[in-house]
Amino acid sequence: MSALTFTLKKSPASKLDCRQLTPNLLANLTIAEIKNIPLSSQKNAPKVADFFEVTGDDVQTIHFNNATAQLDYIGHHMTIGTIVVEGDCGDYLGANMQGGTIIVKGCANDRLGDQMRRGLILIDGNAGDYCASRMIAGTIGVYGTLGKHVGFAMKRGTILLTQTPKLHATMQNCGTHTLPFLALLFRAFTTLPTMFNTIQSHRVQRYAGDLACDGRGEILVFSSR
Repeated sequence: MSALTFTLKKSPASKLDCRQLTPNLLANLTIAEIKNIPLSSQKNAPKVADFFEVTGDDVQTIHFNNATAQLDYIGHHMTIGTIVVEGDCGDYLGANMQGGTIIVKGCANDRLGDQMRRGLILIDGNAGDYCASRMIAGTIGVYGTLGKHVGFAMKRGTILLTQTPKLHATMQNCGTHTLPFLALLFRAFTTLPTMFNTIQSHRVQRYAGDLACDGRGEILVFSSR
């Protein structure tokens, strides 16, 4: 079996809603049925086949090739499996995610992991504003830079960063720590195609929050060198 692959044929003029293209929702569909899925809720919405070449048959491993920031809601409400994005992605990547793994080889836009409840998201590039907003649990890693309002209304969960973002006042600096659990976490990353495999240090600057909503989440910033 080979990964179910959506290769973007042309750059869309407007945003495409990819929330239906997850392992849990595609599990019992044929290729013909997948190609006929609408990419928005509007009347006469474009179908998958209008923008993507669809190949492969393993719906538990989904690839988006030639991906751009016009692709919103990738991995929305995902519960199982793996999604790999070769390129960039749009807003709300992994929103309401409840399980599985998402890896992005490029950059992500705003609201990455919004209301995420479980699972793993790793971004090799940058991410936009409100990363991990309203996050409930799970792990998000961003190797590059971040926009504003990281961890806004975050309740639990872990954010892994290589650069310190501008944090709002309700994220508390907890000092520098060596965290042994990171050795186990990064061992689990060794089979994944991600820049996080290059990180060796387990020494981090830790921030806790969002304290405005009694949040028990954490932001861990470490050196990638």
